[in-house]
Amino acid sequence: MNTEIKNKKWDVGDYVILNKETKLLKTSGTRSYSSFIGSHYVCIRETSEWQRGILIKGLGKVRGENLWIINGKPYCKDLREEFFSGTHYYSYPFPTVDELKTILDIVRFNNDIQQILIDNGMFFNPNGTFWVTNTKTQLLGLKHTLQYYDALTGRLAAIKSPDERHQRFSIAYF
Repeated sequence: MNTEIKNKKWDVGDYVILNKETKLLKTSGTRSYSSFIGSHYVCIRETSEWQRGILIKGLGKVRGENLWIINGKPYCKDLREEFFSGTHYYSYPFPTVDELKTILDIVRFNNDIQQILIDNGMFFNPNGTFWVTNTKTQLLGLKHTLQYYDALTGRLAAIKSPDERHQRFSIAYF
């Protein structure tokens, strides 16, 4: 879900509360899976003539055993709603490797933004490891393996154990 909020303008450091926007990914029997944005974000890049503004939401470290693969992409049950007709799960979208690199380039050398994120409970180590939307495909495209990005080596790596913990955050553009 590459969400872009139109007709909005925020400044770097603004604490932003977004309304919930969802995108249905899959329905399976009485269960539905959607990605969503919403809740609290921090602006780390303003919009300009040549680039979109960026909001991020730090989600902390998450174990691989708490992630699923839905439609070939990583999925975390961040929110759950029970309905008479079944259960609906929601996941904040994962960034692509390129999106993640952009975020790390912005945050890594900007102590002011790092402090703003910490003040808003969204601390993450810009030199750590991060879950990304990329998955490793095997067995003729039928089996997907979770991958993470290692910021120190600049490489993707496949998960080796469900106990692995990597940082996670979500992005919204404006």
